[in-house]
Amino acid sequence: MRRALALGAACVVLACSNVPPPQSIATPHAPPAAPSSALHTTSTEAGTAGEGREARLVARMLDQVQSARGLEAKKPVPSVLLDRAALISRVRTHVSHELPPDAIRNEGLALQLLGFVPTQFDYESAEYQLLQDQLAGYYEPADGTMYMASDLGDEEATATLAHELVHALQDQTWNLEERSRYRPGDSDRAEALSALAEGDATSAMFDVMIARSAPSSGKTAADLPDGVFEDQIRRAMEQSQGPGAPHVMRTSLAAPYIYGTLFVHALRRRGGWEAVNRAWDDPPSTTEQIIHVDKWLQHEMPLPTDAPTYGSLGPGWTVADEDSEGELGACIAFEEWMGRKKAAETSVGWGGDRGRLLKSGDRAAFAWRLRFDDGVKAKEDRALHAYSSIVQGLSGTLGRPTTKDAKFVCYERTDRGPFAVSRSGVDLIFLAGPATTSERVWVSAGDCGLARRWMKEIVGDR
Repeated sequence: MRRALALGAACVVLACSNVPPPQSIATPHAPPAAPSSALHTTSTEAGTAGEGREARLVARMLDQVQSARGLEAKKPVPSVLLDRAALISRVRTHVSHELPPDAIRNEGLALQLLGFVPTQFDYESAEYQLLQDQLAGYYEPADGTMYMASDLGDEEATATLAHELVHALQDQTWNLEERSRYRPGDSDRAEALSALAEGDATSAMFDVMIARSAPSSGKTAADLPDGVFEDQIRRAMEQSQGPGAPHVMRTSLAAPYIYGTLFVHALRRRGGWEAVNRAWDDPPSTTEQIIHVDKWLQHEMPLPTDAPTYGSLGPGWTVADEDSEGELGACIAFEEWMGRKKAAETSVGWGGDRGRLLKSGDRAAFAWRLRFDDGVKAKEDRALHAYSSIVQGLSGTLGRPTTKDAKFVCYERTDRGPFAVSRSGVDLIFLAGPATTSERVWVSAGDCGLARRWMKEIVGDR
């Protein structure tokens, strides 16, 4: 459910610069002039905007971004143009230095066990291909340089330049490199920071584009209704992504831009950019705080949640990865079983979670405990509501269950092994596998009887 490629290399910040200026706020009478058009090159070699006219154009846009965002640059920002092959090659190199070798593969394996991506699927290659299709540019905190694709159209290049220069201002003010350093098992916090960074840059980018297209309107990105903005972002990113990418990968890529910008807009409506600056000084620690700004203001922290045990699987099993998905990760997962709106409603009340990817030789399994808040009213049971919605959604995805009762449902799958969901108090537990994960063919290595025994172990009912 997490995207290790984006989170583990969080200082490689993606641009959603293919999103057009908000048409419901200001419709330009003509395409805006593009100061970055002069940065284009047809060469496959890197072109550096370090001197002459190109440097002046970058400096001019930096002035606009400083004015729009209300932050002062502490030094110039060099810009490098690369063709897409060279751009993605730099990203690969950076990721290889930042992430453990198995991080992306383990993420893909968990998604395969859950049924979100095909079993015979090169997840790592697909991630890079999706990134290459979407990537317009990125700011690299390690060297303070902005890298841009050399084949962008004028408007897209202008937006990319604005977006990435906001990241440069963030880095010069709050040290993105240190804040975004990869920490195993801390994905929810990393996703929250990514959402803050992308939401900040996207909102300020829109401000720049609105000011260029309709300078007398007096409007800002925060004036755009949230629903209209979200639809625009989703449509633009869907159009630019490869049709072969699984749904879960596409929604994961869009999520920090959408929810991060909605978070930033909520703060701007309350206290302008100063409120956003305060969020950088005391950043959200969970994606729940990103989705529900009041929870950040109240400093609501996650509930302690034990990782699932796995003794019922037998000897030889070890933990390959352990992490927290957060409310955003839960929402992305639920969207694989139900509509987007229903998934968002079902994930409300997230209190904490912990998941484990387990391996034993060529066998693998995944277990995830999701804890809900108790609820404001005694009659309100978020876990019960979520369990009912998920069981209903699974029936449309997996069909008739092999085993089902009031608190346990299980499906036997010939390739990925059993998939089971159970409710215990305020907890939901999800089990996927075990399965033998051969490169040529996957085969189930368990059944619903094993899943029930494993579930009883996890909830303490032996």
